[in-house]
Amino acid sequence: MKTYFPYYFRKIGIGLVIIAFGLSFYANINDFLSGFQDGWNSGQTESKELIEINTHIISQERSRTFTWISLAFSFSGFLLYMFSREKVEDEFIQRLRFMSLAKSLLFTWIFVAPFIIFDLRYKIDGLYILQFQLFAYVLIYNYYKKWKFWS
Repeated sequence: MKTYFPYYFRKIGIGLVIIAFGLSFYANINDFLSGFQDGWNSGQTESKELIEINTHIISQERSRTFTWISLAFSFSGFLLYMFSREKVEDEFIQRLRFMSLAKSLLFTWIFVAPFIIFDLRYKIDGLYILQFQLFAYVLIYNYYKKWKFWS
């Protein structure tokens, strides 16, 4: 895997992923609040005090927009992280990158294949599969780099 960006782009990529996490939380705040309200109300069955929370803080249109923006930030951050150099770039790092990419592909499709083959209740969009694959790559690469070979 050829690296194209300088080392400091790793930190920019991590920052973009953190921003994407915040945007994703904001985009799904309505679902969070409705789940919180349902859980609170089911726990209050004997006292008959039902709580009413305004579960529509943002509109559905804005929620979808922020979801797409968070996906774009997440992809950009993970790709910047993947294609940036290490402080010391050598053949060993290249091998770690290759092994991490191969294992992330394998783990992603082992996880996703049952949903596709058996047509389970949850439908997984292709962009979320890609995001999961990029996240798995980062986890596996950092595991190899930090703990498996240099501990």
